[in-house]
Amino acid sequence: MSSPAQCPVYSISVVGKQEYNVTMVLKMRSESGKQPVYSIIVPKEPFGVIFVEAESLAVVYRVVAGVKHVKGVLKGKTNLEEVMRYIEPKKPAIDIDVNDEVEILVDILKGSRGRVVSVDKEKGTVRVELLDTAFSMPLDLKLNEVKVVKKAGKS
Repeated sequence: MSSPAQCPVYSISVVGKQEYNVTMVLKMRSESGKQPVYSIIVPKEPFGVIFVEAESLAVVYRVVAGVKHVKGVLKGKTNLEEVMRYIEPKKPAIDIDVNDEVEILVDILKGSRGRVVSVDKEKGTVRVELLDTAFSMPLDLKLNEVKVVKKAGKS
């Protein structure tokens, strides 16, 4: 993208959890009809909107006409800062380190305690070994599914 004036971005409202399906249909339509659509952006967290970078609003209307699960096209160009807000990775707010003691907050194991074996901050996951079991049982959980109960001692 060189500048917003040369390649405007438009927002398309879609039925929730149907973003990927709509994107595939729009991709096929733009390629088969030789429509000047440059990119289609689907945010990682589905929230009912996809972004289309196209030559004009008229092109977007032609591409989405009659597509199932499309609610409508939001008039006007979408601010690039708003698009970046949805596609930039968010830094995890939770500070978890290896050997921290955590409490599991979800599912059947809610309330169980475990020790952190590894942390993947890029994926937002943590591997936990349960403390209350007779054998080692590693679980991969999201960072927001555990709560730090006791920080590991610094040695």
